[in-house]
Amino acid sequence: MGISIKKLEALVDDVVLPFEKFIIEDTRLARYLSDPDVAKVHNLAVAKLTVYIYSNLKRAHGLIQEGAQKHKLKEIPLENLREFYSLYFVLCREWNQKHFEEEDRFGKNLEIIEQFVYDSFAKENESKEEFFIYDSPAISQDIAKMHYKDDAKISAVNFCAEGSIDELDIQDILESCDELAEVVQDYNIAYDEAYFLGVKERLDSYATVLEKNLEFRDLGYSIAKLSLSLEEHLETLANHANKKKILVILNAIAEDLIGWTNAILKEKTAIDIHYLDASLFSSIIQFEMMLAPVVEEEDSLEFF
Repeated sequence: MGISIKKLEALVDDVVLPFEKFIIEDTRLARYLSDPDVAKVHNLAVAKLTVYIYSNLKRAHGLIQEGAQKHKLKEIPLENLREFYSLYFVLCREWNQKHFEEEDRFGKNLEIIEQFVYDSFAKENESKEEFFIYDSPAISQDIAKMHYKDDAKISAVNFCAEGSIDELDIQDILESCDELAEVVQDYNIAYDEAYFLGVKERLDSYATVLEKNLEFRDLGYSIAKLSLSLEEHLETLANHANKKKILVILNAIAEDLIGWTNAILKEKTAIDIHYLDASLFSSIIQFEMMLAPVVEEEDSLEFF
């Protein structure tokens, strides 16, 4: 099973990030996602579901089952779930129309997952057409809020000029980025547990600084998720079967963050301060899934 890096970034950019931004900002879910750590886990779960719909239907089923149990425990109103799932599937279908493949694996899998969601949440005697509200005004309004137009992009020059960030925060970001790069790119040490712990601690510091600014929150969330993955697997990373690939991804992430920091806060050449959001999150999804245990008789997910 596999997915190209290009398609992964497109899925993140067109489906995952817009949907999660909408969910996080929706007041109806505020009490469920008020804890930032819960919000970050939810964000990654949506990303995994989207990738697995494309590449691994069995794991996508598992995530829907897990989500259904949590939604019932938290007693999230069915009307909200109906709207949010309808919105999610609309975004997925829009993406599929833009990136249509001859075999249409994503489209076929999407239909199966849609049926599974219906079976999991619909009331007795409620038809599939009644459960999903694809043609409702609510979905049209939600979609209109989510689409990111070119004229809404914020350049680095405008961002800094309008006073959206003060000099102290700029210095904190620059220092945190330098510290992260220094520890990740230290080629003269053993890549042992202490190394990965040091990377995790620098990621925590960098994420905290970025999350202070609303425009950098998504980037901060992504970095925090990477730190959480490192923490969860800290004892196994030094001897992991994919250790070389893990180090390559960490180096690539550090390089991307250095380039982003320079383009936004030093040289101010970036046309869009959010240009790194999708590709960084894509790298973190790759990292997370690289660490996931392979289920017996199931191929691991490959990125190409």
